[in-house]
Amino acid sequence: MTIRFRHLLAAAAAVVLASARADAQVVAGQTTITLPDTSAYSRTARRILALEVDRSAAIARHDTAWLANVYAPDFRGVAANGRRVDREALFAVFSQDDPGARFAIDELEVRDLGPAILVTGRLRTLGDGGAVAAESRYLHVYLRREARWWIVAAEGTSVPTSP
Repeated sequence: MTIRFRHLLAAAAAVVLASARADAQVVAGQTTITLPDTSAYSRTARRILALEVDRSAAIARHDTAWLANVYAPDFRGVAANGRRVDREALFAVFSQDDPGARFAIDELEVRDLGPAILVTGRLRTLGDGGAVAAESRYLHVYLRREARWWIVAAEGTSVPTSP
């Protein structure tokens, strides 16, 4: 993808995010993301929401070079299966992603706490016909370091799906 096209895509996403109302959707890679109402969000919270959309697209592309500019080198997390992960282990999981898989993210909330930003959401893995095959809730913690926002911690919690 050329630099110019990336800038146009980022600008289009920024316009959508700046004016998003409840139930607006964007597709990032293999993931359909239902955006929250951002009318009360700070400019920083909107920027983090845009990073979350870009992050989903980068995961689908297996673009660990891009992801390395968002996940802090000292990143630590807990996967939905309870396994502790660092950045290297998380990127290994991202590189094993099934290109045919489809995901849905909703119930997104971005909380601007000044020096930290918290993002919570629900991730659903969709099977054939759009049926929910797996579901989890997650938390991403962003901190501002070296003039950029980094994901320094994340946690996932598996949610039982209905039969």
